[in-house]
Amino acid sequence: MSRLIIDVRTPEEYKLRHLDGAININFRGADFVPRISAFPKDQEYVVYCNAGGRAGRAASRMESLGFDDVTSYGIMGASIATGATVVYQSGTIE
Repeated sequence: MSRLIIDVRTPEEYKLRHLDGAININFRGADFVPRISAFPKDQEYVVYCNAGGRAGRAASRMESLGFDDVTSYGIMGASIATGATVVYQSGTIE
């Protein structure tokens, strides 16, 4: 089973810095539920935002939609948990 990393922040926040390989689906966007619902329910998901608040709400929403394996983090916690590097707008990687 593969793991999908989802950045639930705004596109503007994602552009400034995000985890390498993450997909951006804005939790506050009108299309969050339709976009997220298109993914398989039995896959492993890591969702993150800046500090973890939106990610926690997104994970709860996903679970209410039938997703089985969702964990939430702030961006740095998600980086540590997944091993994904942080990519900055300037092109710097940490």
